[in-house]
Amino acid sequence: MRHAFWLIALWAAAGHAQPPARDTSLPPQELVLRAIEATPEVHAAEAQLARAEAEQRMRRVGSHETQLTVLPQQRQVEGGARYREWEVALARGVRWPGKARLDREIGAQGYEAARLLLEDAHHAGARRLLALWTDWQRAGVVADVQQSQVALWQRDLAVVRRRVQLGDAARRDLVTVEAALAQARASALQALAAQMSARLALVSEFPGLPLPQQVFLPTVPPRLGDNDWVALVLQRSHEVGAAEAMVQQRRAEAARARAERMPDPVVGIRVLNERGGRERALGLTLSIPLGGSYRGAVAAAAGADALAAEARLSMVRREAKHDVQLAVAMARSLHGIWQQQKVARTAAEASASKAERAYALGESSLTDVLAARRVVQETALAERRASIDAVEAVARVEVDAHELWHRHEGADDDAAPSLPSLDY
Repeated sequence: MRHAFWLIALWAAAGHAQPPARDTSLPPQELVLRAIEATPEVHAAEAQLARAEAEQRMRRVGSHETQLTVLPQQRQVEGGARYREWEVALARGVRWPGKARLDREIGAQGYEAARLLLEDAHHAGARRLLALWTDWQRAGVVADVQQSQVALWQRDLAVVRRRVQLGDAARRDLVTVEAALAQARASALQALAAQMSARLALVSEFPGLPLPQQVFLPTVPPRLGDNDWVALVLQRSHEVGAAEAMVQQRRAEAARARAERMPDPVVGIRVLNERGGRERALGLTLSIPLGGSYRGAVAAAAGADALAAEARLSMVRREAKHDVQLAVAMARSLHGIWQQQKVARTAAEASASKAERAYALGESSLTDVLAARRVVQETALAERRASIDAVEAVARVEVDAHELWHRHEGADDDAAPSLPSLDY
């Protein structure tokens, strides 16, 4: 209970502590990061990072190990005595200096790629949470509008029923309003089921994220710049950075495979004790494998892997640039759509008010009121959905730019350019 209390308090405090330009329809960063870090995708990426760290240590020390050889034996001279003899040898492979440097580079680039993939797992989690969160919000606004329609028709039903009793309205008007109320209740139940389904999807994916009891709508228009945002997203893309690190790793592996065509020598020391200690020997051993066509094929395969990694990097850069350009353009377009939907909703509400006044004065029929109400409901839903679409589109760009729901670590983030903005 205390934990839940502090989560609610943190939620409320975050809503007051954020600057005015931050949209209050999104959950605070502290709770989001905690929920994302608990996902299995992030845990898997953390395990891969631990594996990359172990591989880096393996590369640093090398795969060569000291080999101990002990050979006890007995010698018997024909017609003579028997002697106990033994031989001990210690041998170890030695990497050429260039190979050791390449191994360290391979390990370092592998670790960097795994680190960036962990950050990218956080980023993917933020994207999933944003999508599920806004789906829940859309379902919530539909449920709110449908409930308001039920309340409105309930009020009108009481008014029309009274007018029928007074002989001021026809019986068919009462039947029409009752049918409209029944339809509104059915639509409200459907909207409530959709809202519960969206909430369950969000809670199932991120069970550690507490949800408020109501859906918040945006309070300020989003601010966004185009070219600067595109450059910022590409600069901070962990996916692109991981692909770049993997290219460097594959290049180092190709160079390492070419260097392996000159095998590592195995050096050792050998001690012999023969004829019961009467003869002793101390010597050094040196063995060098003779490389063949197999090592050349391994080098060719590693070179092909490096070329493939470079091609994948080009594809990742192309897709990342296309995605962010599309996301920024969609954010601008959806904000414009939201503004127009607000104008349409205001006009529809004014028209519906005139139709209701005309019906009250007996100057129009209930059919006109029903048509006007239908338009108001459609425009209200369209406007509120458009508002959430605009918030999601802008938040998507901010998430991709690592300005929202992201852990800022390292000097690169500190040295990043200031956020661009553009008034609509």
